[in-house]
Amino acid sequence: MKNMETVCEKIFKLAKGVQCEVTAETRDWALTRFAENVISQNVASSSLHLSVRLLDSGRTAKVNLNQADDASLKRAVAAGLETLRTQKKDPHLLPLARPRALPAGKNLYDRETACLPPGWRAGKAAELARACKKTGQTACGTVENGAATLVVANSLGLYAEHSESFAGHSVTVRDKDGSGWAERQDFDAAKIPFALINETARAKAAASRKPREIKPGKYTVVLEPHAAAGLLSYLAVYGFGGQLYNEGRSFVCGKLGKKALSPLLTLEDNSIDGAAPGMPFDYEGQPRTRVTLVENGVLKSVVHDRKTAKKAKTASTGHALPQPSYMGPIPLNLAVKPGHGSLEALIKGTERGVLVTQFHYTNILRPQTVEMTGMTRNGTFMIEDGRIAYPIKNMRFTQGMVEAFGRVEAVSGLPVLISEWGGISCPAMRLGGFNFSSSTKF
Repeated sequence: MKNMETVCEKIFKLAKGVQCEVTAETRDWALTRFAENVISQNVASSSLHLSVRLLDSGRTAKVNLNQADDASLKRAVAAGLETLRTQKKDPHLLPLARPRALPAGKNLYDRETACLPPGWRAGKAAELARACKKTGQTACGTVENGAATLVVANSLGLYAEHSESFAGHSVTVRDKDGSGWAERQDFDAAKIPFALINETARAKAAASRKPREIKPGKYTVVLEPHAAAGLLSYLAVYGFGGQLYNEGRSFVCGKLGKKALSPLLTLEDNSIDGAAPGMPFDYEGQPRTRVTLVENGVLKSVVHDRKTAKKAKTASTGHALPQPSYMGPIPLNLAVKPGHGSLEALIKGTERGVLVTQFHYTNILRPQTVEMTGMTRNGTFMIEDGRIAYPIKNMRFTQGMVEAFGRVEAVSGLPVLISEWGGISCPAMRLGGFNFSSSTKF
């Protein structure tokens, strides 16, 4: 954002001495969608989003806009100042953050990934389509790429900027009444194993034909990385945020320093040099720090922004979301400490259980215990005597995640980087006593 510093200075001047914070994001994004083995959509967009937050004498107001020309800036800031005058005073409102030294973080921008052309995406879709046509299968999914830059600046002299590229490949394959799914994202498109993703989805679809129905009940489950990551992300968001903790709405309350989860589970948030890296600063421009949330099942810490840290009489960990935030700070760059062996080893060690490829329609029921419900999808199999015995119809689960991740029996040694809430590096896992409440036709 070569000219964003200039844009910010213009906004600060228009604010007429009122404390002012600007969050600006530019995003270039392109996607190719395919269905029934044919490309059905090719879209691209370039966007700018500006958010201006004004503070004065305990009052605050916020305006959003998507144009950076002088006239648009003038109208937006004038509207913000007018709104500011009508707001009630908030005795707990913090002044804007002062500049602090920021860690370098990882370089997450790859120019080639950011600029990949439509022909490249079409070629990746065509590779899968050709393979599916030969076997009578049909594929749908997406190939995408792009880049984004985020700037956080304020009138106290703070200016922080971060850029990252992204690419992703998501595939669902149908084979008569069977279906299979696979997906991968990365900052560098060259690191995405397109052939493996296609092969995995096609093999699962073929193996899922003629699924059988099983009775609801508690089963040992082997969760592939995406399935495990989806559940763990809810556990992290609803358990380890400073606001929920301060308000007594987290299962972590009163349990810091105590063992509440499986000793096989260690979970950290580390955007700087962790396995799921991201911005080295938060949405207040403060440095992010590495936070160990769980260590061998022991609850170690929660994440804070400046507001929740002040209330908890501790230091911010640099996890602020755009202010104001009803959720407060949450961990967004999670990594599960890998264990040993492969997914196949987890299956081999299971006498009787269910292999889950993917969950969908997951929703929180009781935040205090992180009780959730959802359904399996695109590859669910019965395991018997250490091998995949047959495909089964999809099941609905209703399960508390605190209880579930207290019964981790094994963790594989092969984590996958997954986009879930923010990002999470997660291996496959085996859990005992997972509750499937009913079967489903979906």
